[in-house]
Amino acid sequence: TFVIEIPMTFLFFMPFRTTRLASFYSQVLLQLAIILTGNYNFFNLLTIALCYSLLKDDDFNSRRRRKWTVSGSLSFVISWVLIISIFVISAYLFEFSISNNSITSSVGFTKKEFTWFLNTSVKYSIYFGVAFFFVEVLHSIVVALYARRFWRKLYELVGVIVISFIGLAVLMSSLVPFASLNPTIQLPSQNLQVYKHLQPYYITNSYGLFRRMTGVGGRPELILEAASNLNGPWSEYAFNFKPGRVDGRPPVVIPHQPRLDWQMWFAALSNYRNHPWFMNLIYRLLNQQPEVLQLLDPSGLPNNPKYIRAHLYTYHFTDSANSKDWWKRTFKSEYLPPVSLSSEILRSSIQENGLVGKRHPRPHDPTILSLSLSRLRSFVGQPKDLSPLVMVCLVLAITKFAVNQADQSTRTTYHHNRA
Repeated sequence: TFVIEIPMTFLFFMPFRTTRLASFYSQVLLQLAIILTGNYNFFNLLTIALCYSLLKDDDFNSRRRRKWTVSGSLSFVISWVLIISIFVISAYLFEFSISNNSITSSVGFTKKEFTWFLNTSVKYSIYFGVAFFFVEVLHSIVVALYARRFWRKLYELVGVIVISFIGLAVLMSSLVPFASLNPTIQLPSQNLQVYKHLQPYYITNSYGLFRRMTGVGGRPELILEAASNLNGPWSEYAFNFKPGRVDGRPPVVIPHQPRLDWQMWFAALSNYRNHPWFMNLIYRLLNQQPEVLQLLDPSGLPNNPKYIRAHLYTYHFTDSANSKDWWKRTFKSEYLPPVSLSSEILRSSIQENGLVGKRHPRPHDPTILSLSLSRLRSFVGQPKDLSPLVMVCLVLAITKFAVNQADQSTRTTYHHNRA
């Protein structure tokens, strides 16, 4: 992960086909590995889509035979020297070693050295990115001027100019959040103006999720419990996707993002006072609001809850393959004390968030699309596991690839026989 996410990203700026393909496939490989193991809904699919900007039209034409040239051979050699150098330097910095049929590694640099590397690499990567952008623009202009007919040449040139201005605006805007990694970098005021004008459209953004590695030492999870009496017995609320019962199998959710289950993860990382929506959830559960109950597992809904509390647990996967349980959990602390509709802590929270008292009506302007989606959602409901959908998409992709390969082989054989 460290090798692909840090040093391999510098290959993005290299003007060589081999380095572009190496950086593209390494990023896609990492994202696919995260998809198979991480269950991060559609985020990794978006990253893969962004990686396609590293490719050119010729990279999709597998039938085209590339002619041998001195410049092409030189770029091929330079590319492999860069790729091998990255792996050698990474092996040295992370102190990789192989012993007793196992691979071990450790960080071979200090925090001060890493900070210096970060500040330096951010500074010079801006120079490289801007320089290669204008090199690509000049190359595109030259290619456009080589068009044979005047109107074709004019069409190509206008297209290059328009796309170049759009790319320049995106580049100038993206440098603002990127330069924030190094506080000593002073960008021109024009960059800030472009970023300010484009900010409402969310074209470029800073990386906001998981700035720090979470889940180290166990997965924190909130367990909601309800009871009709303050003395119990207490029954757990079951969610469709997030861990709850220790014998519950982790479902496959990609590309779906179960928003409530997702937010429960972030709530477990801090105090409930930092998440006003959490108290809103408790309030709606106590009122048994149907729209909210539909977001939970109907098989695990407590009957007639009068009190709700939240406990914080740390979850780990079980080690033994013979165990029927998927998880083992350890109680950490009381996250929210038992509350009812008359509890002061709940009443003050819902008043602050406008759930009771004077409320502003939301504008409602239904369209054919929104009505159709609502109707479709009422039929589909909340699927618990999307692994069948993923398997169907995978089978379709493999089938399409096999058909294309067979068609290509048939055409090659046909042309060979005619020759």
